[in-house]
Amino acid sequence: MHIDAPASDILAILLAAAALPEWNPAFSSVSAKGPATVGRPTPIRVRGFLRGEMVYDRISDSEIATTMRIPGLTERGTWQLTEIPAGTTVTHAFTQSGVLAELLEPSTRDVAGLRVHRLRERIAHPRAVIS
Repeated sequence: MHIDAPASDILAILLAAAALPEWNPAFSSVSAKGPATVGRPTPIRVRGFLRGEMVYDRISDSEIATTMRIPGLTERGTWQLTEIPAGTTVTHAFTQSGVLAELLEPSTRDVAGLRVHRLRERIAHPRAVIS
């Protein structure tokens, strides 16, 4: 999906872990302290009651890879950023495993596209809470 912003602006949002709940409603809270760091577990709360952790596995100018773990579900995701003359093409993909992932699979089929759409809304409206 095309986002009318430079990759650096998009990276800043993706790496601001504590602010993820402002545009990704699956997160109730992210207890990040300081900038995102590869390999450092960050406590998260998902859907208000599921506690777990998120780890940035890889951070570069063109890709971010993360792993999120909550009881019954592990998600490994990537965000690929390709800068083009009029903005950035953003591709998000993820895989989920675990018992909870199997139960939720029908409702998560379009989540990658929805996350990119919310990211685009975040760029367009930086002070709004996106739901």
